[in-house]
Amino acid sequence: MTLAAILEQAGLAPVAPAVSRQAGAAPALTLQRVPVAPAVPVQKQEGVAETADPLHAIRVHLLALAAAEGMDAAHVHRLRDADLAACIGLDARQLAAYLGMLRDTADRRAGRVPLDDTAAIHCEQCGPIWVNPDIAEVLPVVGGWPRALGCPWCFVRKAGGYIPRPCVTCEGCRHFAPDTLNPEAGMGTCGAGKGMHWPMARHICGNHSTRNPHDQA
Repeated sequence: MTLAAILEQAGLAPVAPAVSRQAGAAPALTLQRVPVAPAVPVQKQEGVAETADPLHAIRVHLLALAAAEGMDAAHVHRLRDADLAACIGLDARQLAAYLGMLRDTADRRAGRVPLDDTAAIHCEQCGPIWVNPDIAEVLPVVGGWPRALGCPWCFVRKAGGYIPRPCVTCEGCRHFAPDTLNPEAGMGTCGAGKGMHWPMARHICGNHSTRNPHDQA
């Protein structure tokens, strides 16, 4: 069926009257008004340009925020549609915080300490690691260390990745066996198989722990 036939069937096509047999001026056509579909209002999200594709709009907005913060745009390009859909309705401050978490996760995956992770804590699974001071501040302190059962580096450990660690000393570590002749300053041995160390020498060790195996945090 042609478009003209569809319009005529719906009563929206111009009606052409029959031409009179009498000589004279040509008859005028009678036109019927075609209704205009009303526009549907769309709520505009703060900082997001209006577009027919909300996921594309969110990605564009995140790219703009990443550029303003000097972040790698690859963090945004890697997001799946489900990730973008979860961002709909968030304001610019919340989206910026989300971008920061993406950046920190990428840093940890690459074996780099995120810029704001300046506090040392002890993770039950990973050992001594760096975290944000806001996290360390609310953790229970045992043996001089803020303690956690898990940490943001756990996914790196499970994947076999590299974890940068804060420096520790063997003094007070439950794995350290002090020298029998000079316990305070003599070179002792590590029960976790990390060799021999001076008790006060600072070094990197993922097995350091001041807690006994059955102590509660």
